[in-house]
Amino acid sequence: MFKRILVAFKFSPAGRSALEKAIQLTRIHGAALHILHALDYRLTRADADARKLAETRTAALQRFEAEIKPLLAELREVRFECEPADPALAVCRRARDNAMDLIVLGCHQRPDRPSMGRVDYVGMTILEKASCPILLVPYWDPS
Repeated sequence: MFKRILVAFKFSPAGRSALEKAIQLTRIHGAALHILHALDYRLTRADADARKLAETRTAALQRFEAEIKPLLAELREVRFECEPADPALAVCRRARDNAMDLIVLGCHQRPDRPSMGRVDYVGMTILEKASCPILLVPYWDPS
């Protein structure tokens, strides 16, 4: 049984597929859902533009509120975080520090077009370094 589920989220079709599966599993298991959206890691540099970081974070939060939050209405515990970070390392760190039971990742390519490139650098790093099981969700457009 999963009590804490972490989804590595991007505002993309693959990210949306992963999020939908994570929501489904969260409902089935009565779990807490943690959504992590990594912003451009270059915004972590000391010389990064603070205004650009604030604008980027605000845009991500507004997009979350408009597009994603309505999908989460029935869930009891949801947390959304967006911060500038290396996505793979941030996901692995969150999973470890918060004792996550499952990480949900999306594939960037469609399952009807198989390729070894379905998992990118971020996905491969998470697969190698994660402290818990990982569910890899292929992007699928039902239309």
